[in-house]
Amino acid sequence: MIGREKIEERYLTIAEAKELLERRYKEGLVENPERPAVEEVKFSIEHAEKFAKLHPEDASKLKQTLMEKFEWMDERLAVKIVDIMPKDMDDLRVIFSKETHQLTKEEGEEILAVLDEYRESES
Repeated sequence: MIGREKIEERYLTIAEAKELLERRYKEGLVENPERPAVEEVKFSIEHAEKFAKLHPEDASKLKQTLMEKFEWMDERLAVKIVDIMPKDMDDLRVIFSKETHQLTKEEGEEILAVLDEYRESES
């Protein structure tokens, strides 16, 4: 990407990435209608559609809720949890297996309760 400057860097959930890719794709249609997007962008959008478990707004809210409720949780870990949407303690333990913070049973149950609220809103 010659001539491009990195303005900021942050973690995105799959749902947020999907929204960003779709917006960039539409901008590409306007800027260059003959060749709007390369195949990689189309594959990326398809992947995001397949694996995003929440709407982008809900994913962003859930990520923020997790970081506010658990002061030790950083954005990277919150994104991982939102993308995977674990359903039980075993799934959560796998996510936390290489983390420095050791998840307690109470914290795990609280995380699952928050996730369940968002799961119900998707149904």
